Amino acid sequence: MKAMISKCMLGVPCRYDGDSKPIDENTLNKLKEKYELIPFCPEEFALPTPRPAARFMGERIIDINGIDKTEAFLKGAKEALKICKEQKIGIFIGKEKSPSCGIKKTSAYINGCECKCSAPGLTSKILQREGIKLISEWDLT
Repeated sequence: MKAMISKCMLGVPCRYDGDSKPIDENTLNKLKEKYELIPFCPEEFALPTPRPAARFMGERIIDINGIDKTEAFLKGAKEALKICKEQKIGIFIGKEKSPSCGIKKTSAYINGCECKCSAPGLTSKILQREGIKLISEWDLT
């Protein structure tokens, strides 16, 4: 069975800060036993690395410089969906707190304050709406 996974969780330096957030080797090996992992970063698809951090502000995604990046994030989310459909991928394993890949929590600005909200990122929301099962990195252990 195929599963798309946030690329940064595999050690690829594609996060906004040019870093990665790899999962531990034990967890990765268990995933590889169960799934054929398809790495993808929806943000990297449409934005450079590194890039300014971005957060939800209402339904829009705004970077720390106040620039609306919603369309770039949407472009990456649509590409993720396209790949899932083409390759018959039924699962997405996402990086929490990401405005793209978060499953349970994502970053947002609310009343001028940064917080982590109980909501999926844009890519996760679109994939779930199309029937892709979401798995949080927090549920991998």
